[in-house]
Amino acid sequence: MRLKKGISGINFSFPFLEREIKTGHERVDMHQMYFRNIVWPKFFTILPMVFFLIVVSLAQAAENELTVLEARITGSPSLRDLLSLVYQASPEVKAAKASWRGSIEKYRVETGYPDPTITTLYYPYDPSRDWGNKRFEAMFSQTIPFPGKLAAAGRVAETESQIAKLELDRTVRDTAVKVRESYHELQYIREAVRIAEHNRLALEHLRNIGETAYAQNRTALYDVLKAQSQSGQVQYDRLLLEELERTEITRLNALLNRPPEAAIGPLQDEPMVPLVYGLNDIYTLAETHREEIRVATVGADKSRAEVEVARYQNLPEFMVGFKYEYDAPDAPDASANNFYGIQFGMTLPIWWNKNAGRREAARAGTEKAAALVNVQINEARSLIRETFFRLKNAERLITLYRDQLLPQATKAMETAEIWNREGQGSLTDFVETEAVWYNFQLALARSRADYGKYLARLEGIVGTSLTGKPENDQYPSRTEAAP
Repeated sequence: MRLKKGISGINFSFPFLEREIKTGHERVDMHQMYFRNIVWPKFFTILPMVFFLIVVSLAQAAENELTVLEARITGSPSLRDLLSLVYQASPEVKAAKASWRGSIEKYRVETGYPDPTITTLYYPYDPSRDWGNKRFEAMFSQTIPFPGKLAAAGRVAETESQIAKLELDRTVRDTAVKVRESYHELQYIREAVRIAEHNRLALEHLRNIGETAYAQNRTALYDVLKAQSQSGQVQYDRLLLEELERTEITRLNALLNRPPEAAIGPLQDEPMVPLVYGLNDIYTLAETHREEIRVATVGADKSRAEVEVARYQNLPEFMVGFKYEYDAPDAPDASANNFYGIQFGMTLPIWWNKNAGRREAARAGTEKAAALVNVQINEARSLIRETFFRLKNAERLITLYRDQLLPQATKAMETAEIWNREGQGSLTDFVETEAVWYNFQLALARSRADYGKYLARLEGIVGTSLTGKPENDQYPSRTEAAP
């Protein structure tokens, strides 16, 4: 310890403490410098890179998912695979999503204040003027709507956003229904091709038997011609079905936003699931879930909000402003004059006829919207009744062909084959029973495809699944009308 004599007396000096304090300050400065010059620049450099990597990862995940779906569709797709792809790739769905986003942003536009106005005016020097030495003036003004008007406009924008969301749901629903219908149609066509090919081989075998028997004088020429004509008809059916298959693949690819001739592998079988709701319950479900009815209901809410907006349009709007004016005198030694002013104004809604027209137009729109709700309900009930009948009819045809007609035709074909071998029946009888069996097979496949198509259409009309009830659904079934 050293003693230092200062002005105010004796000071005590501790060199090791001074060095420690100095070193401490240097450490603090170095720590701050490290964060200021190294850590924070790296942080602000790494943060955009992390964000970029997240975006790229999400994009790659979406691309990988599309690649997987494409591979499944080319291989052996299920209906779920097609629906997943159409939701991500359909242009109609993308357009509806963009429309919904636009309606959401419209809320900020409708609830924002009008743009302010700024006006500037400059007067060049003109000796002929006799109204002073004004050189420059500027004015700023802002329009302020009546309190509550922007909130009312926001409620209208909210209903428009809800309508856009429902339109998106309707687009997704309609696109999914089209995909399901095309799926079942393509499944039927390929099943019909398989049946036709099987029948063609059988008829070719019969034709060969008939030609051999005719050469041995054991059958008539009519029997051989009958077998040949039936074989030719089946070959024509097969060619027609192949053209229909290519057409249906093009239609399905258009819904999936794929090239027209893109391959679609063998479709997986979809089980035939029965309805769990009755007709009267379906009517009630449609009133709750059908998008068209919900759009009409929200449209009625929008009309009531527009009535409120019309009431605010008949109230005044206010305007506030600020004005600055600069006057330069002609004499060079005179001082300039600066003037300031505050402006206030308001609109005068004195044209009562126009104001009354706004109110009455808004009320008429409310009545129209309420009527449109009933129109949509009645239209939905009509579509449900018609589609429900077609669905039940397809179900009855499936039962008829599968359980009665097709087994009988198979038995008749076996009997005709035995009789033909024993010489008790003609080849024509065998060919005709073969044709009946062939037609019943096609009819059964057609009925199965129709059941799937009408089920998709009925669920599209209602807006919800009709083949499974939620766990918390305590919906009581009511007395049903006959299908």
